[in-house]
Amino acid sequence: MATQADVTVEKVTDSYGLSEGPHWNHRTQKLYFVDIYNQYIRRLDTATGVVTSAYIEHGPVGVVVPVDDTTDAFVAGSGRDLILVTWDSDRDDSNATTEVLCPVDTTHTQTRINDGKVDSFGRFWLGTMANEVNGQILPNQGSLYCIDDELKPKVEVSPVSISNGLGWNIEDDTFYYIDSPTRQIAAYNYDPNEGTISNRRIVFDLNKTDLQGVPDGMTIDTDGNLWIALYGGKHVIHVNPKTGKMLGKVELPADNVTSVTFGGPLLDILYATTSSNGLTAEQREATPQAGAVFAIKGLGVRGILANSFVMNGLKQTMNN
Repeated sequence: MATQADVTVEKVTDSYGLSEGPHWNHRTQKLYFVDIYNQYIRRLDTATGVVTSAYIEHGPVGVVVPVDDTTDAFVAGSGRDLILVTWDSDRDDSNATTEVLCPVDTTHTQTRINDGKVDSFGRFWLGTMANEVNGQILPNQGSLYCIDDELKPKVEVSPVSISNGLGWNIEDDTFYYIDSPTRQIAAYNYDPNEGTISNRRIVFDLNKTDLQGVPDGMTIDTDGNLWIALYGGKHVIHVNPKTGKMLGKVELPADNVTSVTFGGPLLDILYATTSSNGLTAEQREATPQAGAVFAIKGLGVRGILANSFVMNGLKQTMNN
């Protein structure tokens, strides 16, 4: 990581609610993210600073990624359903067209989809958590799923409490995963051809540090090091998973940092989402930029291209 003096943090959007799940579309050079409880998918045009939004009537939206080889199709996790969203993201849409592709957590009715990402074969890995009730989240109600183009969710990890950050290294042989309340980052051996994980081990443990908060969203750079958002911790931390050591940290003007992803033409800008959800009046006054997206520059590293969801049947339908 570059020296702290080289690093800049810039607010690049207005403040929203629970901003989460940033996804950089390298083909279009646009940043997508969700505003979970306000039920919006949002797109930032980083060249102009303009944000467009689509309202998702279906329910809280935890994650969104584009469908491969399309311009206006997205898959999103909304409530307990994986949905297809049709949206011309150059303009606002007060009620975007949606279609349910498949449900998850069919045996748990009080859960919702949270974070997710697409692997190198176009499979969607996404996880669930219990709905928040009076600020409390019932533990061990969620699972991590893998969904391919046959739209049959396969349980990969269960039970989990708050399924959150995930990602793969550039060699595509290691999968990293966060169940937030554990305050640990787990690694698994990864078989990209089969889409399977094995040999779980802990590579970083916040319980052994003086860091505040819990690990939330996560991304990885080309050096194989992790960048982890700390919800309740005001920082993004830079971790070497091979040594278990923290390499550095970046402070943001918001207590609840929710997720991170690399973007920009060179994939050298780290975009961080934050939350204003549940803040008291005093907290809002102290951190007026909470809920915004921030661009962190000067880190001296680059990220890995994000993948889009592959739905062969959908592409054939749309091309007819």
